[in-house]
Amino acid sequence: MGSDLFIRDSPRGAAPAAGPAPAARHCQGPTCQGELPGRSVCADDARTESLVGDATYSVRLRYSPACGTAWSQLRVRGAVAREVSVRTASDVLTAAYSAEDAQGDTSPMLAVRSPRGVEACAQVNGRVACTGLGTDSGRAP
Repeated sequence: MGSDLFIRDSPRGAAPAAGPAPAARHCQGPTCQGELPGRSVCADDARTESLVGDATYSVRLRYSPACGTAWSQLRVRGAVAREVSVRTASDVLTAAYSAEDAQGDTSPMLAVRSPRGVEACAQVNGRVACTGLGTDSGRAP
């Protein structure tokens, strides 16, 4: 089956990229805004800045210093519909994946100078979990 990916963007953020992008795309800061990290080199130097989870899921706040971007990454057991988002006080970017899309696990990238003040969230089976730096880190339902 094909991938069912729906990306939503807050009115304050830049519009996410439409359609497939070339692999290993180089970008930095605002030129990365709305792109998926797997379609860029940003994942190469990314590090996990914050994490929340249990035996069935984990939500990670990922940050690429070279690209100046942050995103949310979800690891979940089983085939379930999920929504993954990353936010600051002024921007929210979200990606929704169907249960049939086993590959989708990240939000679009958000251009940031630092991971401070960024929150990574995911909703799976009606449950929301969030983690971040400078936020209420580690809150889960």
